[in-house]
Amino acid sequence: MMLDRRTTAATISTSERPLSRAYHPRYEPDARRAVHEFLRAKACELRPAYAALCIAYHLQQSAGRDAVCGADIRALFPRREERIAGALRNAHDILRRAAVRGLVETLGGGWYTITPLGARVVEALPDDERVAELRGCRTVSCGVGRRRVGHLDDL
Repeated sequence: MMLDRRTTAATISTSERPLSRAYHPRYEPDARRAVHEFLRAKACELRPAYAALCIAYHLQQSAGRDAVCGADIRALFPRREERIAGALRNAHDILRRAAVRGLVETLGGGWYTITPLGARVVEALPDDERVAELRGCRTVSCGVGRRRVGHLDDL
């Protein structure tokens, strides 16, 4: 099914979900602002994988979306200059890896839905120890949600 270019992300229903590679969402500035405020509320610079998980969580909890794909993550991911999250390289790969780890569930066609474990991880961020405990990690570094990178601006 081909989407009309004027179709917004909020109008996609479960029955007409296209393949993710044919889906090109456009979000209103208010939607982007709400996602960025949600990420800023975590009060640290998140790793890209955790920022993507937070975006999926926000879309499903606040916007009422039943599924997300890499295009949604790409469209709403903050720019690097905003220093909310690390640089996004491949949103689809992040979602695929999150599915392997049980944080999201695949629905087929490149679409994913957040699992209860993924929701608990998002709610636990930025508490690294709690995230590691939820994920069943033996070391805290496994659950580290924030980036440990210095910026030239901080010097």
